Parts: sequence; C-alpha cells; structure tokens
Amino acid sequence: MKKLIFLLLLCMPLIGMAKEDNDKTNPKYLKGAVTLTDGKVTFSKHFNVPNASQNDIYNRMLTWAESRFQPEGKLHSFVAYKNPETGEIAVSAEEYLVFSSTALSLDRTRIYYLLTIEAKDGKCDMTMNRIRYWYDEARDGGERYTAEEWITDDMALNKKQTKLAPICGKFRRETINLKDELFEAAGNELGVGGLAAEKATIGVIDPTTATTTVTLNSSNELKEVKITQIPTNLTEIAKQGKITLKANGEELNIQVDNWGGFGKMFNKDIAYILLDQSRIAASALMEQSETYSIQFYTANNTQPSIVIECKKMMSQKMSTDEVKALNQTADTTKTYIMYTGEVTKTSMR
Repeated sequence: MKKLIFLLLLCMPLIGMAKEDNDKTNPKYLKGAVTLTDGKVTFSKHFNVPNASQNDIYNRMLTWAESRFQPEGKLHSFVAYKNPETGEIAVSAEEYLVFSSTALSLDRTRIYYLLTIEAKDGKCDMTMNRIRYWYDEARDGGERYTAEEWITDDMALNKKQTKLAPICGKFRRETINLKDELFEAAGNELGVGGLAAEKATIGVIDPTTATTTVTLNSSNELKEVKITQIPTNLTEIAKQGKITLKANGEELNIQVDNWGGFGKMFNKDIAYILLDQSRIAASALMEQSETYSIQFYTANNTQPSIVIECKKMMSQKMSTDEVKALNQTADTTKTYIMYTGEVTKTSMR
C-alpha cells in the first residue's frame, strides 16, 4: 500500500504537467483571446434575456453576485455598488487562481478584478477588467503584475503566437478560464447560458496610450473640455504643483499618490482617488458629499489649471494587499478608502 501511494504521488505532478502541455496550443487561449479596450485588458459579454424586465434581471444578478462574491479568510470579495434604479452592480473581487496542486506543492496567484453588471429590459451586460495579480506572496513579498503587462498576446504567447509562453502563459490560461466560468454562471442564472453573446464596449481609458497633447496656461479662464483632452501626466503636474479635493465649499490639499486615474464603469467616465483614513478631514468631506472636484495646480499658481468634477458612485475599503497591488509606495500600516466618482465635467485653463 505504501508503495502504491508513493507511485501515485510521483504521477500526480506528471498528470498536471500533461494537462498544461495540452493547453499550451489550445486555440481558446491563443491570439485574440485576451481583448484590449483603450489599452486595458477587458472581457465583456452581452446576454439577451427576452421578456425579462430590468428589475427581474437586476435581482437575479444581485442574488448571484452576493452569493458568489463573499469575503473568505484573507480574501476580500464583495458587492461594492448596487443601484436598482439604473440596474447597475459592481463587484470588487479577490480570489486565487490555481495553476497546479499536488500533494507536494501548490502553485497559485491572487487575482484582483472589477466585475460590473448592467441590467436593462431584455438584456444584461457584464464586464471584467482592472485585473491584477499577486504571485508567490509567501516569498519576500511576492511579485505583482497587471494584466496589461503580463497576459497580452505579446507577453503570454510565443513569437509565432502558436502556443502559450512558459510563465506568463499560465496566468493567461487561468484568467481566461475564470472569465469563462463567470460568464457561464451568470448566463445560467439568467437562463440564457447557451445563447450566443456579443462583446460590449466597456473598457478603461489608458492614460499611457492617449495621444492628445495640451499646453496649460494658467492665465486663461477655465473652459470645459473633453476628458480625452486632459493631459496624461497629471501625476507629474501635481508633483510640480499640488492637488486638492474640493466639496461643499471646502478645499483640502491631498497627496499626489491619492490620485488613482481615470477609467470607465457602466460606459461612464469615472475617476479614482485613494484616501488614508487618518486624514480625518478629507475622509469626512468625502463621506458627507455627493459631489466633489479634484483640482490640479501647476507650479507657483494660485488657481487650478485642471478641474475634474465628479458625482460619488461608491467607496471601498482597501485591504493591505489591494493597496500594495495598486501602489507599491503606499504605507501599508494605514487604512485606505478608494472613492469612485462619475466624471460629470472636466475643465482646463
């Protein structure tokens, strides 16, 4: 019996390797399987749900999401936003992707992502984006990657794009598997799991790929501009000058690294800020306000050169791991809240 067990243990890693080798050339994971929207990895699916009302679809999806995404141990998954009037649901997800598991070893990574659901009469759109990884966390703090730098065609496929790359490939494979599992589960909940789906056009603005160049002139009056006209180097502008948070007639200085950037949610332009809860005044101002603005000042100017006006959508307490994944320089002894706001107006001098 002992000899049999020993032989089984020897075979288990080989079985896992055989599966991985077979997956390396599976078309499901090859060219085009990872889609980009505005430079960001984005998986989207559209469900047609004939004769179902927005309220019915919303309630089914909310029940599914609240059951599927719950905190477990050190993992913090939860429904972060829900709005029955608009049919919108947002989930902040954190879970493990397991690459291989045997009696002798466990190879896995944490994955963080945002899952948004938008219900309308007769249809439902689901999007998975803002994907990040924390790998080998037990060894010297591990390694952190974004999906954009780790699982795209250029990174996770060989030069001929005929098979998965040795390391990045396993992240790509299991991310695609997770995406398929989520979309299939949602489709089954809606009773349309077998129907064909089309991609939605929800993504994230990538400030590093924007081509608009704007020269700031603080002597001019503020004028409304499109969000795509906002300079991409807002962090550098703030470092040379300052960044403030303004609401209810009160304006407070905040740190440069509190600025999180732009994105999209439910096809709306949004902005993120990350506040340390020890900044009592700033935190209180955000909690008490439904609308606010983020203002960027260039060096030696007393008037803001860029103003981003927002309507608060949701707030989310960040775990230490999530904060570190977002900002390597963040002080993880502090507690942070991430505020997501719908951008209602952008102005610039």
